[in-house]
Amino acid sequence: MTEQARKEGLEYLAIRRVDEPGKEPREYLAALRRHKVQIVVLTAILAALITVIAIALPAIYRSTATILVQEQEVPPDLVRSTITSYADERIQVISQQVMTRAVLLNLVDKYDLYEKYRDRAKTDQVLDFMRRDIKISTVDANISDRNSGRRVNATIAFNISYDSPDPDRAQKVVKELVSLFLNENVKVRQQSAAETTAFLTQEADRLAAQIQEMDAKLASFKRRNLGRMPDSSAVNMQLSERTDTELLRIDNQISMLQDRRVALQSQLQLVSPNLPAGNAGDRLQTPEERLRTLEGQYATASAIYGADHPDIRRMQREIAQLREQTGAPPKQGDSSDKLKELETTLAALRERYSDDHPDVQRVRRSIAALKASGAASDGAANAPPAKGTPKQGAQKYDNPAYVALLTQIESTRQEIAQLTELKNEMRAKQRTYDARLLQIPDVEREYRDLTRDYDNAQTRYREVRAKQMQAEIAEELEKNRKAERFSLGEPANLPTSPHHPNRVQIMVVGLIASLLASLGIAWLREAFDPSVKGPLHLAKIATVPLLTAIPYIETRAERAGNRRRAWIAGGTVLVLGSLYLLAIDVYLKPLSSILESALRRLPFF
Repeated sequence: MTEQARKEGLEYLAIRRVDEPGKEPREYLAALRRHKVQIVVLTAILAALITVIAIALPAIYRSTATILVQEQEVPPDLVRSTITSYADERIQVISQQVMTRAVLLNLVDKYDLYEKYRDRAKTDQVLDFMRRDIKISTVDANISDRNSGRRVNATIAFNISYDSPDPDRAQKVVKELVSLFLNENVKVRQQSAAETTAFLTQEADRLAAQIQEMDAKLASFKRRNLGRMPDSSAVNMQLSERTDTELLRIDNQISMLQDRRVALQSQLQLVSPNLPAGNAGDRLQTPEERLRTLEGQYATASAIYGADHPDIRRMQREIAQLREQTGAPPKQGDSSDKLKELETTLAALRERYSDDHPDVQRVRRSIAALKASGAASDGAANAPPAKGTPKQGAQKYDNPAYVALLTQIESTRQEIAQLTELKNEMRAKQRTYDARLLQIPDVEREYRDLTRDYDNAQTRYREVRAKQMQAEIAEELEKNRKAERFSLGEPANLPTSPHHPNRVQIMVVGLIASLLASLGIAWLREAFDPSVKGPLHLAKIATVPLLTAIPYIETRAERAGNRRRAWIAGGTVLVLGSLYLLAIDVYLKPLSSILESALRRLPFF
């Protein structure tokens, strides 16, 4: 091989990459041996730097308090609370109400928090710092639901924490937050219960006013449709049937009276007006006798029947006619005495009985009949004489039988007229009853609509009233703090050790990161180093077979320099390691405690 070819081959070998595939493990070990000093020194320097940073970081202390969510003391089956939200929901709502801008600014000013940032940071940034440092976490438990019996996660407590460089301030802030949470929970629950009670009370009053308005409508409807209500159907039918029966009776009476009048008129044709009449030894009564007889009958009948009874009216008319014929004046003195006596009796009976008592009704009828008799007598005395009867001072008939027949005929005529008038009234009533029966379906439909609305309003009113009473009891439950409530489970502690930063963790992680960084730097140097690293490397890249390898022969000066560099590296590592351990022992935790904790975790200790 020529000298030029050998040079070109060596140059080719020099510029080839050293990270050819297929390296053996001993090549990596050889690379580590070549860069061991650099790796150790760089790892020690980086670890020391990270240790200094970990120690220099400010300590943050965390104070924590636990608030328990206690269940209702009174069984829910007896008294049900109006607060239906879950505990975790109320915790979130109360946290939003407590951590408002005004409350947080008050805490910042009260305990002089974030004094380093208050001069150069804005108020919103300070509030963001405080909201970041306040931690609220819930404590859940897997319990059985009372209603469904299934296992559910329920919040039984929650923790309130605050991070601060000053442990005393952290404890004070947590105490203040706990007080705010407890007070706000009581306030929110009582306010919610009071609002529920007020709403139900207002709704009950509104429904009561609506029911009163419906009562007035129903009363007005019943007054307008008196006798046409659905429950009056049977009464109207009975009245209609009774009216039919009464009409039939009146028709029979009219027919009998008409026959009687015809018979009396026939007898009148046979009797002379001025001759006494007799028949088979029986003597007809004179008008005076007839008058006295009728007055006795009238006194007896007036105590039994009312003033509107047909017999009473007939007797009144006949008495008035007989008094006109005979010229007898009415018995004013007897009537007045009798009237006073009856009124005295009525006053005595009213003291003992009610107005519906039969004796009271009987005396009242007697008084009414006596007053009507006196009025009829006065009217007859002042009225002109009837047709067919002699006038006062005119010629009188001498035959009592003739006079009696005339009187009976006139009485029969008037009774027929009265019955005819009564018949017309009965027929008008019957038409009224029939019209009511026809109108009842329409009235019933409208009445059913009114009663349905009225019943619905009453049902709603009863439901609202029941809920109102429950809400009032629940409000008293909240006032007496017997419902579900927040209670202090564990007060805010005074932290003795910082919560973060975790310097041990930072230092351990920094040591591992330093070692990895040193290994990475060594690998990069190895990767970009174009030199031949040894016989194995040369055998891989050479184009000709390698016969033998001559080891590198160090000189005495080189060996001395290597030992000096090793001592320097070892001393540096020893010093940095000692400083590292000293920093852990002084600033973090005694090494004896760390060793003891580590030994306890071993299974054979």
